[in-house]
This record gives sequence, C-alpha cells and structure tokens, in this order.
Amino acid sequence: MEQGTTPLKRDKNLVPLSREHHFGLLFCWKLRQGLKNKTDLNAMQGYVKYFWNQILFPHCQEEEWLLQRFLVPNDILRVRIEEEHRHLHWVVDSICDGKRLVPEQFQTLEQYLVSHIRWEERELFPYLQKVVPQEDLEEAGKLMEQHHQTETKVDNFTPEFWKE
Repeated sequence: MEQGTTPLKRDKNLVPLSREHHFGLLFCWKLRQGLKNKTDLNAMQGYVKYFWNQILFPHCQEEEWLLQRFLVPNDILRVRIEEEHRHLHWVVDSICDGKRLVPEQFQTLEQYLVSHIRWEERELFPYLQKVVPQEDLEEAGKLMEQHHQTETKVDNFTPEFWKE
C-alpha cells in the first residue's frame, strides 16, 4: 500500500465472506505445517477433501452467486474469479484423485489459494463496494447472513497433523 493511502473499510455485508477467507488462510497454514512436519500425504489429502467439501467449495459457490447478482457476465473481475475458482477446483481434484501424491501438489494449492484470497480481499471486494449500490449489498448481506446462521462452517478435521 502506498504511503498516505487509507485502507478501504470492508462493507459489513461482505464480512461473512471475509471471515471465511480467514478459514482459508488457516487451511493454507495447516498445509504448510503438515509439509514442514513431513506429514503423511494421504492424511493431508483427506484434509483437502474434507475442507473442500465442507468449507471451500460452498464458499466459492456463494461468491459466484453474489457476483452473478452484481456484475455483468463479461465483467473482467467476474471472469477472473470464475476462472480462478475453476483452477482451484482443478488443483483440489488433482490432489483428491491423485494416486501418486507429491508435496508440490499441496504447495501449489496453498500458494494459489493464499494468492486468490489476497486478491479478493484487496481488489475484488473494494471494487464491489465501489460499483454495487449499497441497497443491493445490504440485500445480499441479509441473504448471506441467514445462510450463515443456518450453516455454520467449522473446521474440525482430525487428526490435527499440523500440531505435530
């Protein structure tokens, strides 16, 4: 960030997605710790499957639902997020379907997801806050809030290989 630039405050209606980004960054940290601890890659594969199904895939679907409401199909940021989600899905599939796992697969996932989350937080969300009318953000925020109250996402995978 350039000196003298004030960070844009996150709109309260996007906060549920930002909270889930925290889960995503923690997931990446756990993968890094697992690799550092030389954890069995099959255990890490199980965690990737679990996290994708319980948290990450539903999160991606929710973001795409949101962008379909707010941005035209050819909006460059909408196109980018859809492409990045497809790529993320492909990377996860390569791990989950992999018969021969290698640490580099997990490093790729970790690095790609961190980069993707940082881009959303630093570019996509501020863009939405500028171009989407406040009343539309509020309506979407209410819908997401209801959804998040009925489907609390929890990461309770075991074994906790990142603690070793």
